[in-house]
Amino acid sequence: MTEKKKLLVLCVALFCFIAVSAQQRMSVSSLDGKLRFSLKVTPESVSYDIDYRKQPLITNSLLGFSFDSGEFGRNLKAGKVQRKKIDETYKLIVGKTSSVRSRCNEMTVPMQERSDSGRLINLVVRAFDDGIAFRYEFPEQKAWDSYVMYDERTQFNLQGNPMALLMYLPGYVNTHEGVYSHVRYDKVARKRLIEMPATFEFDNGVAVAITEAAIRDYAGMYLVKEKGGLVGKLSPKLGQEKIKVETDSFPHRTPWRVISVADRVGGLLETNILTSLNEPCRIEDTSWIKPCRTTFTWWNGNVVPDSTFSPGNNFDTNKYYIDFAARNGLDAHGIYGYAETPWYYDDNFNFGWAGPNADVTKPIPCLNMPRIVEYARSKGVGIHLWVHWRPLYDKLEEAFALYEGWGVRGLMVDFMDRNDQEMIRIQEEILECAARHRLFIQFHGSSKPSGLVRTYPNEFTREGTLNYEVCKWDTLVNADHDIAIPFTRMLAGATDYHLGGFRALPRSEF
Repeated sequence: MTEKKKLLVLCVALFCFIAVSAQQRMSVSSLDGKLRFSLKVTPESVSYDIDYRKQPLITNSLLGFSFDSGEFGRNLKAGKVQRKKIDETYKLIVGKTSSVRSRCNEMTVPMQERSDSGRLINLVVRAFDDGIAFRYEFPEQKAWDSYVMYDERTQFNLQGNPMALLMYLPGYVNTHEGVYSHVRYDKVARKRLIEMPATFEFDNGVAVAITEAAIRDYAGMYLVKEKGGLVGKLSPKLGQEKIKVETDSFPHRTPWRVISVADRVGGLLETNILTSLNEPCRIEDTSWIKPCRTTFTWWNGNVVPDSTFSPGNNFDTNKYYIDFAARNGLDAHGIYGYAETPWYYDDNFNFGWAGPNADVTKPIPCLNMPRIVEYARSKGVGIHLWVHWRPLYDKLEEAFALYEGWGVRGLMVDFMDRNDQEMIRIQEEILECAARHRLFIQFHGSSKPSGLVRTYPNEFTREGTLNYEVCKWDTLVNADHDIAIPFTRMLAGATDYHLGGFRALPRSEF
């Protein structure tokens, strides 16, 4: 070999050494060793892989952010990795099991910019036997203590061509309801919002579901397919599209990005990973939190058979249902109103859009609410109320104190239709205030659950699900949809599916 060739080989080897040494690689595996999360930090990017039993599931997926202060994801260095094992047992007041044992390995990777600004974000990864979860944490630091976020650039680049079970949504403001598509991954539409959880089944039976946990003071996420891969898209602040999340103080953190994994699709139903990623219960006395069987007069059309009065917003209609509840051992009677008029004053006469002067503390006079409340109490029947979220939020503490005095058991809070950062905060404020007044909450027209039921077990359900109420006006709900729901939306938590009707009709008469 000539001296020139030797020099060339030496230069190539030196270049390769420098390139490799500039990379930082680290990984964390589940306790059973089957699941592994691998992280790669280079001067150009931060990316991760996930494999299950050595089968690549997600590969070369980028991590990063776009802030008002610039991009975060290039020219980073990983600091000293911290590791720990988590093994805890906790009780669930509401959930699929009463006791959960949560076991995982955790890895925290400090990622800091090499530039003068030196912004620092910690990536925290937990490897469970049935899934991988990671989130970003913003610790207190001298040079950076607030942000305006334009995008979270988290990717989920699935390998192969699994079958996908997912739902498209028309935009960020939506009812979170729709029909599911069951197609090969390469046939998933591009540049359309995809609701989470989204489920993917590989040809060898391995199943993956992508969703998020512990959504608090942050925007909810959707998926969009771009250039063959999936990327997270956050709901923007209302009235514009650029700003997704804002905070004026650190520490702050994102929700957990969750990839549930099982060797069969049914195994996805068995995990408690979402509640395990949430904080412990914040309600000291939970003895009052119990299931509640209630009438729901909207569902069955306020019918009052074998009676001599007309149904409506009146005492007699509600007495009829209170008597029915008492005879049949139901816990509560649900009051929502009649036709397009809620039970409380609303100057808009439209359930979906509350008027500017709607007041959930002022029952309409013809209802005679004091008499209804007293009669229900005499029969040992509680009260369940429907309310639109906006006028409720306007008078949250006043309304809940009033309802507690009435003997209300819980509420259906409806038409939320958003999961931007503001609405996520509003939902938690409603749960906190309701807990102080011993009220359970059913969110309707709302975004998916994220395991918050562990922290606030007075959250019973979130309805944002195309369900049997649609049978009153359409034929969209069928057996395929019934089967899709447990393996998609219900992986995130309980929902209302509007069952319990006793008067059935053929589809031709819906």
